[in-house]
Amino acid sequence: MNKSPFRFTFKPVVESQRELIHQWLQQDYISEWIHGQGLQNTLSGLEKFLQHQAKGIGLDRQSEITQHWIGYDGDKPFVYLLTSNVFKNAADTYAKYSELDGLAITLDIFIGNTEYLGKGLASTVIKEFLLSQFSDVSEVFIDPEKDNARAAHVYQKTGFRIVGEFIAPWHPVPHHIMKLDMKNLR
Repeated sequence: MNKSPFRFTFKPVVESQRELIHQWLQQDYISEWIHGQGLQNTLSGLEKFLQHQAKGIGLDRQSEITQHWIGYDGDKPFVYLLTSNVFKNAADTYAKYSELDGLAITLDIFIGNTEYLGKGLASTVIKEFLLSQFSDVSEVFIDPEKDNARAAHVYQKTGFRIVGEFIAPWHPVPHHIMKLDMKNLR
């Protein structure tokens, strides 16, 4: 039997996990960074994703639907991840920062299970998630609030670099645009 080179596994969110995600997003250390319109956008996106999944439509590198994931340590869910495809056109905020040919995605990550906080796992989780689920992607973008120094530090430790800044329409404060060239993870 082949043993996976990864500690963690990742699967698309299923209907029965809706309440778990809602609980995770209400925790103070998460709701500090995702609230108001950003939270509503996330919850609305989760519903669209679950409807998409219920129709039996698989994950798609061309879809405009945000993909919602749960990461597991063994059989224990502990992290919530969101990915979206970047479309290389003028309407996409990230497109102007894309420098490589090939696919690009955005990433958001929230460690929901408090037992996993402060353990230094976020960088490993991000690397394993991207390598196991998105090895065909060239670039990954992430956009923490500029004031979220802890997140920016973790992302830089993972290999992301700050390439720009923008004001998010869902929360009008400065956000970093950070980019990771996937070839640097391999």
